[in-house]
Amino acid sequence: MKKYFTAITIYWQRALTYRFSIVAYRIGEVTETLVLILLWTAIYEGQELIRGFTLEEMVTYVLMGTLFSVATRNFGTGLIAREIKDGILSTLLVKPINYLAYDFFRGLGRRTFVSGFSVLSQLIVMLFFLDTLILNLDFKTNALILVMLILTLLIESLLSYLLGLIAFWTDEVDGIFETFGRIRQFFAGGYFPLSLLPLTFLQISFALPFAYSFFVPAQLYLGKMDFATGVKGLGVQVIWIFILYAIIQFVWKRGLRRYEGIGI
Repeated sequence: MKKYFTAITIYWQRALTYRFSIVAYRIGEVTETLVLILLWTAIYEGQELIRGFTLEEMVTYVLMGTLFSVATRNFGTGLIAREIKDGILSTLLVKPINYLAYDFFRGLGRRTFVSGFSVLSQLIVMLFFLDTLILNLDFKTNALILVMLILTLLIESLLSYLLGLIAFWTDEVDGIFETFGRIRQFFAGGYFPLSLLPLTFLQISFALPFAYSFFVPAQLYLGKMDFATGVKGLGVQVIWIFILYAIIQFVWKRGLRRYEGIGI
């Protein structure tokens, strides 16, 4: 176990070496959030409600949803793909470690700095909207959201790992990652509340794991989703954790046979 915790320290230190890139990336995210708020403010001009949302609720949705999202995201996909493509995986396979566990713990190391900085900067942004931001101090609701975000952290780690394994079959993975990222953002409700879409689409979104990183916790926070529905969401997340783990085991075994067969 000590070797896995060592990975946390090492990758926290590596994150510090890329702090300029992290800051630049975060500036882009903050800009996107502010653009969304400006867009919704313009749309609400002369209107009090849009599909049950007031302007204050929509601004809170964007700000809180973004906070939940940046707190749970994972950047490990590219690293896994590079280790496979460059043959670095070979040196890791001969070590007495489980590669999935190793990736999870070093992911914690990256998150300590990257997500910590993102959350802090998001909270600073939210300070400028205190007059508009809706505060929910209900302990029961916030405890449910916290559990949901912890499960989201695990799901994001598994998804990141699974996507990285695509590099066993192709060197061109960047386009796949970008496309998946946009699809995930859409189904998560990152561009607009999923409740604005037809009911069928909303039901499909609830069956997928993405909505629980943005839309569902934001709805719970706003009181637009009841506690029981949120608990059911935890069940969906747990099911997805088992599904993703099973898929990863299958893909890993197939990919490893290909990797060793090519002789990288």
